[in-house]
Amino acid sequence: MERTEQVVTRDKERTRRAILDAAEKMFSEHGSKASLAEIAKAAGVTQSGLRHHFPTRESLLYGVVEHSIERTWAEVHSCVDLSENRPGKLLRGYVRALTGDSEYFANVLDPSGLSAALGNLPGLEELFARDAEKLRAALAADGIPYARALVVQHAAEGLAVARSSPYLTDEALALARAELLAMTEVEA
Repeated sequence: MERTEQVVTRDKERTRRAILDAAEKMFSEHGSKASLAEIAKAAGVTQSGLRHHFPTRESLLYGVVEHSIERTWAEVHSCVDLSENRPGKLLRGYVRALTGDSEYFANVLDPSGLSAALGNLPGLEELFARDAEKLRAALAADGIPYARALVVQHAAEGLAVARSSPYLTDEALALARAELLAMTEVEA
């Protein structure tokens, strides 16, 4: 009887994503003190495997930021209700994502976590500028007056950061979220 064993091969993109997920988590939990050895272990790769994908700590940090931006957009889009055929659909998804039960946003936007670990890495400013332009364009096309969209966007971001503080209770967050969602409705 012939034995058939399934050979598991590493997929480059899957390995890269595992490294980025592990790095994002380790930086969020341990700040800039997270070592490359710990990140490699958490990702299930060797240090040389990690270095194959990210030759320097800076390239890993840059990759984590890119990955974080992609995950942010995915999280927002997952909170868009496609049945809402009226202006403000994307903005409501943004509010829901940032002020809802997203564990991802709770960790990424915690002021003591990932952002603190990133510091002032060269090249991040350009990356954030491109993403900011993408968000501005998306909100401008969303059908809500732009000034109102800005207020709602930044209020949702402030609430997301405040979630990890003792100043914002769950009840207060629910009230603020309801108010922000009401502000995304355009009167006929």
